[in-house]
Amino acid sequence: MNKKKISFVIGALTAGGAERVVTTLSNQLSEKYEVHIILLTKCEPFYKLNKSVKIFSCREEFQPSDGIIQALRANYSLYKTISKYLKDNKIDLAIGFITSVNILTILASRKNNIPCIISERNYPKKSSTQLQWRILRKLLYKKADFLVVQTDKIKEQFEPIIKSNKIIILKNPIAPELTEARDINFKKENIILNIGRLTNQKAQDVLIKAFANINNDNWKLIVVGKGEKQKEYEELIKLLKLESKVNLLGQTKDIAHFYNKSKIFAFTSIFEGSPNALIEAMHFGLPCVSTDCPTGPSELITDGHNGYLIPINDQEQLEVRLSKLINNEKLREKFSINAVKSVKSLEAEPVTLEWIHLFEKLLN
Repeated sequence: MNKKKISFVIGALTAGGAERVVTTLSNQLSEKYEVHIILLTKCEPFYKLNKSVKIFSCREEFQPSDGIIQALRANYSLYKTISKYLKDNKIDLAIGFITSVNILTILASRKNNIPCIISERNYPKKSSTQLQWRILRKLLYKKADFLVVQTDKIKEQFEPIIKSNKIIILKNPIAPELTEARDINFKKENIILNIGRLTNQKAQDVLIKAFANINNDNWKLIVVGKGEKQKEYEELIKLLKLESKVNLLGQTKDIAHFYNKSKIFAFTSIFEGSPNALIEAMHFGLPCVSTDCPTGPSELITDGHNGYLIPINDQEQLEVRLSKLINNEKLREKFSINAVKSVKSLEAEPVTLEWIHLFEKLLN
């Protein structure tokens, strides 16, 4: 029997939450469907992708536009390229990820008269989506068959522009290779771990300052990720004389190694969609301290049961909670056991089955 053909559409397959989700879903779905991924910009996939997944790039490299005319031309060209690929490869269903790509996916799908699912990965009130894309989102999202979001709060944000019954809540799946790499017997070190891009959104400066203020004897802080705040954080670390205690590690493909060997996970985001890093840390049994930001953490953590929730930008509360975890091994053990249990339903298989159920509604 011929497999149905589905195609994800995403900007690139660099390191990041949406990229991890597309990779995990593509790998999981490749037994049931012929899976294609259309990238706006060519890149080497950061995460491991099954050989059977077909990748197509619309352009060799990203070139920022000089003004609105050039931007329109570039996006029209992308729309035409996506549309042609869908037609030439007889794709049965297209799935867009992230606002600007969603718009292009809707237009290309409608041109080819095929069903289309779009997916938002962040909290729309706080994310820095440009005005023209916000306007197009209002006009065009209703033309998609379904919009996938991760939380009730995000669903509420989109209800004014797309019917409620077309907005589906699906959680992010945990990559199976992370589940396989989880090692409960791994020798733990006195490490507080943070994972995320070095940006305003992730607010790692709050964590670095908090770490400087607590009794951090024999402890280290490792921050995994890169971004525009790198230089600023390097200067902050120098200023606080923490060069030997805080490591800005950059990106790593072996993230499981750091989940396995760390004792505490600290998450300081100002807003999220559904935070992969927090889900993964809990999956590895790390006791977590997270900001109660919109959205995601409060759906994962019950304060004092399987982790701690603190107000956004509350450095003092972060210091109190980190100190408690550093000094109380029994509490760390309790949070660890409860954290693993609470994200069990987010393992790849059950989440993938929910996506398949959604696809089959449109493909049959």
